[in-house]
Amino acid sequence: MRVPQDSVILPFLFLIYITDIIKPSSFHTTLFADDINLHMSNSCFNVLQTTVNLELCKIDHWLRANKLSLNYNKTGFMLLTSRKHNPASFKVVINNHNISPEDNLKYLGVFLDNKLSWKLHVQKVKTQLSRACGILSKLKHYYNITSPVLKVVYNLLIHPYLNYSVLNWGRASNATIQPLIRL
Repeated sequence: MRVPQDSVILPFLFLIYITDIIKPSSFHTTLFADDINLHMSNSCFNVLQTTVNLELCKIDHWLRANKLSLNYNKTGFMLLTSRKHNPASFKVVINNHNISPEDNLKYLGVFLDNKLSWKLHVQKVKTQLSRACGILSKLKHYYNITSPVLKVVYNLLIHPYLNYSVLNWGRASNATIQPLIRL
């Protein structure tokens, strides 16, 4: 059966195809469209590194058995810790490819950093809100748009950025969130 590249059903079929990727491994897994995120924790740095690499061998074997390949250039890892560990000393290898540590990443529209400070995400939201506020200002002052229309524009251009995943990034420190409050 052939499915057109841009069809709506393609992500659904892909998810059905890869759903059992979680079975051979002890990773906590998050699947969304063609993104797979693997999560693991351990209080011992060395045990975590060994376990991650052993579990990645299982994932690599599953991928090969199911005729799928991994784009090593788009693969990275982030080490989240409150301790003073150098992420560069944490070695992750898949099929003889070293996977590089990332200081931050974008996951489903949310920017995460390895300290979970949310500073990068707040900065990205601030950039979007600044643009939207500029549009609102122009609409109000140059075109004499009424208040109900401005509320609709607000709900389209500003509210989604403030609301999306706020249960996560909204827990950031007051100093981090303050630029959004001022804006």
